[in-house]
Amino acid sequence: MAGGVVLAGLVPHFVHATQVTGSPLGLVFWATSQAERQFVGDGLLYYLAIFPYRLAGDLGGVLMAAGLVAAYPAVRRLRRKGAGGEPVPGARRRAFLGLTSVLIFVLLGVATDGEPRFVYLPVVLLTVLGVQALAEAAGEQRRRLLAAVGVLALLTAAGTARVVAHGAMPGPTGQARSTVPVARALAHDGDPCLLVTGYEPETGWYSGCDAVTYRQYRAAPPPAAGTRVAFIRYAHGRHQPGDRALAELTRGLEPTVRRFPATGVLGAATVVTVRARG
Repeated sequence: MAGGVVLAGLVPHFVHATQVTGSPLGLVFWATSQAERQFVGDGLLYYLAIFPYRLAGDLGGVLMAAGLVAAYPAVRRLRRKGAGGEPVPGARRRAFLGLTSVLIFVLLGVATDGEPRFVYLPVVLLTVLGVQALAEAAGEQRRRLLAAVGVLALLTAAGTARVVAHGAMPGPTGQARSTVPVARALAHDGDPCLLVTGYEPETGWYSGCDAVTYRQYRAAPPPAAGTRVAFIRYAHGRHQPGDRALAELTRGLEPTVRRFPATGVLGAATVVTVRARG
């Protein structure tokens, strides 16, 4: 029944993918091709390298590890029977959640470049399994153990909040002060538009246009005729060409140059806009 529900939910996706790409799996393969990975599997190596501090924190890492340890014997006991002739209580559920978590890590690690936000689901599943395993292992001391973990979690949450507020957020916030005004100034005006930049996620989102990196633009077929193509460079930007390389990209076209003052850490922005000829 669960499989039927999943397949039924995927039907609209398959229909749309077939209409857009000609294949039910076309969007999946396209998304994989856009991943900024260096080689197949580098996302999985990245997840292993940042475990646990970037995935769930120190305390979460301990719980995830406990969840993995608890899932392994559950998989081996799937076909064993309890004393009353019934399956071992909880073994099927624990094995299913553990295997699902590992499979998600492997599939996304192979198909993408690896981002912590991609694997929130398996992180939560393994954390839940870890909490259950520790509670069962504590036996009569369960209440004391859970109380100690609760106190440690409160301390960890306070520390994590401070690290996020003062360590992790200033960087993206400073970039947003640079990218968002430029993206909004280049917002979709009804005609096809394509923005080429080293900051394509936020630029595409706030402009409403398609957005790609310079590497993706060079590798893709030319845009359709009439498409407004804007090449965005920042004074302190990443993954962007120099003057000579940009001249090569706009050769034979009639560029329009706009400059935006510095509003964030990326500095002033220069936008060269052309009309694609197909």
